[in-house]
Amino acid sequence: MEKSPRNNWQRPRSLREVVAWAETPEQIGENLADFLDHMNLQVRNRARRARLAAGIRAEPTRTGDPVQDAYLAAVAVHLANTLRLPAPRWALSKKRRLIRPWFALPYAWARAELLRSSPAAFRERNIFTTEDALHRV
Repeated sequence: MEKSPRNNWQRPRSLREVVAWAETPEQIGENLADFLDHMNLQVRNRARRARLAAGIRAEPTRTGDPVQDAYLAAVAVHLANTLRLPAPRWALSKKRRLIRPWFALPYAWARAELLRSSPAAFRERNIFTTEDALHRV
């Protein structure tokens, strides 16, 4: 596994780096947040489409956690849809979809809201989360 530069901090520039730089499942979440910040900065700086597409093009290594693997694919497709980029082929694989629904909130009362508010790329992969799951300040 490729390690994140410890002494020279930088944000992951691709979903592949999000996983490659992580040593724990929690670090994948932290790296994903940093990657989303990187992408938002690229958009604000009016980066070219090819540069934005490069962030989602390369397939991340499978994590061994079906939810995380499907979530990463949903992120890639959601970003592609939002930024009007082609969705990466790897993210469209049936192997990156869950068989059973997964809900970000375990409470029965929250399920209806999650079913309604989940972005399409997540719903298509049987992941039900809040509509602002990828929102970064």
